[in-house]
Amino acid sequence: MLDGFYKLLDQNVRHLLLIVPELLVMAGFLLGLIFDCIAPEERRKSTAYICLLFLVAAMWVNVMDWNGIAREQTVLKMVKEVPKDPHRPIVYRSVPVQVMRSDALFTGMIARDTFAMYFKFVVLLGTAVSLLMALNARELAGPNRGEFYLLLTATCLGAMFLSSATNLLMIYLSLETLSIVSYAMAGYLRQDRKSAEAGIKYAIYGAMASGIMIFGMSYLYGLTGSLDLTGPSGIAAKWFELRHAATPSMQGAYLAVLAMVFCGLLYKIAAAPFHYWSPDVYEGAPTTATGFFSVVPKAAGFAVLVRVLIDFFPLGSTSHFGGLTRMETTIAAIAVLTMTVGNLAALAQSNAKRMLAYSSIAHAGYMLAGLSALDDGLGPAATLYYLLVYLFMNLGAFLVLVALENFRGSCDLKDLRGAVRREPLLGVTLVIFLFSLTGLPPLAGFTGKYLIMVKLAERGSWFLVLFIGLNSVISLYYYMRLAKAIAIDPPEAAATPSEPTPSVFNFLAAGQVAALVLLFVYFEPVYNICKGVLEPLK
Repeated sequence: MLDGFYKLLDQNVRHLLLIVPELLVMAGFLLGLIFDCIAPEERRKSTAYICLLFLVAAMWVNVMDWNGIAREQTVLKMVKEVPKDPHRPIVYRSVPVQVMRSDALFTGMIARDTFAMYFKFVVLLGTAVSLLMALNARELAGPNRGEFYLLLTATCLGAMFLSSATNLLMIYLSLETLSIVSYAMAGYLRQDRKSAEAGIKYAIYGAMASGIMIFGMSYLYGLTGSLDLTGPSGIAAKWFELRHAATPSMQGAYLAVLAMVFCGLLYKIAAAPFHYWSPDVYEGAPTTATGFFSVVPKAAGFAVLVRVLIDFFPLGSTSHFGGLTRMETTIAAIAVLTMTVGNLAALAQSNAKRMLAYSSIAHAGYMLAGLSALDDGLGPAATLYYLLVYLFMNLGAFLVLVALENFRGSCDLKDLRGAVRREPLLGVTLVIFLFSLTGLPPLAGFTGKYLIMVKLAERGSWFLVLFIGLNSVISLYYYMRLAKAIAIDPPEAAATPSEPTPSVFNFLAAGQVAALVLLFVYFEPVYNICKGVLEPLK
């Protein structure tokens, strides 16, 4: 017994060497925390530089690991064979296949594969840009601003573990690490009533969603006797066996269990009808936190959602509970509801942050539409590409809002009028980001929607293509309202004199515009990477 314990302990210690990016982020958080506690008040801004240094190091190590692991090897893989006769059982057999190497770490708690590394790259990049935004955000100025930098770093750590989690317990712990720290970020401006309200609402909605999800997970464990998603004895494999053996009266009960698990995941990406928390939280939270929420937690939520969907509904499968079409239709319906609710609600908004909150909901719908095409993996690949594009265009829009809010003091449209006269570069880049969010060429937002729509058209899902097109037209109205206020409308009053805008805003905005143009021109290599990172999941 002790031999088995020491063997497992030795294995887990060796696995620590395979999660160096997470360890670097953790080290950055701990060193930043110590420095923030002992440094004088005027030096606490350096906490952000400590965290940023370790984030960049983690990103570099993640890319190096990606290059090392992204090579094909022959392995034995369990393949599901569905007989034509519905009364015959589903058969699993082992076949040699060429797949990218994937390591199961810590007794299968997390996966070290290119899929996880792709999302960790997105999470690290989004956090690094958010840290640079927070460094120069005037609303965060104060003796305790170092705490906000540490909260950003801690949330990033939770998102990284969530991106690679392959165990129900690990998924829940990572999700809660991500969520609880996010509640504190939303209510960071303690003297601001809206910020306090945002923190409370975020915590209440999050607690409800987490409770429903863990309730479903507990039933899922009771039904299957496993916490692991993958493997011959994992939840997905046993789930198929249970579903086949179940009586018709139990079909609804099994489906309800899975629905409870998906409730928590759909809440995290702000998909309708689990989106009600998003507008109030986005409006009340610090603008830097709002931009961060719109990208990093959403990316981690999509990572675990894609992994769970592919495990339960294997790519290339043609049958599930009487037909895979059932799940595809459910995802498509949620996608249509999400994009429509988000865009229609954004039309009436007069606050830029709240407008972009509903816009973020709509974009979650576009990405869900790609996930409705699970048959060969090209739909999820288009979603992964769109997620990277979304990082640049949405975080870029919030970056400009932070800069404009520094001297306008508000994100209301009436207060942002004529901002281009004071900050011409930032004003122009914001308009470019809005064009990309709409899906207009020659920007990567167009390519992202195009790839999703092409895949849906190939599947014959013309109604989804139609809804994406109609919703893009609707979004053009409110995006151009914001662009018109920034670039065309005269200011109502002269802006209060303030310090010059830090050059880092101009540099980051220009860099993100360049990324959108490059992703439009050279979209195919990135799209091929997105298709490749899905290989370990097939």
